[in-house]
Amino acid sequence: MFEPNEILTTLTGRGLVTAEGCETVRVRYRVVVERRQGGLFAYGDLHGSHAGLRPIWLEPDAQLRLKTGRRLDISLTDLVGDTAEFESTGAVGAL
Repeated sequence: MFEPNEILTTLTGRGLVTAEGCETVRVRYRVVVERRQGGLFAYGDLHGSHAGLRPIWLEPDAQLRLKTGRRLDISLTDLVGDTAEFESTGAVGAL
């Protein structure tokens, strides 16, 4: 049995964020993986260039490539300076 909204792991590292029609942005990331009703969910923050992150923030769909090579479908939900917050938009498997 598991607890609702149980945090399973927190990942940190350097990766890349991409979105269709936007330049790739190098970022430092913190990803929190949580078990919620219905499956796994990820959210966290990215630190990178504001000029690079802003066009991605305006797009509904983006992708974060982790240092392991694993890709996570995300949407940037907030951008303040060089820090963006995101949440997963697709299935989150074993990270």
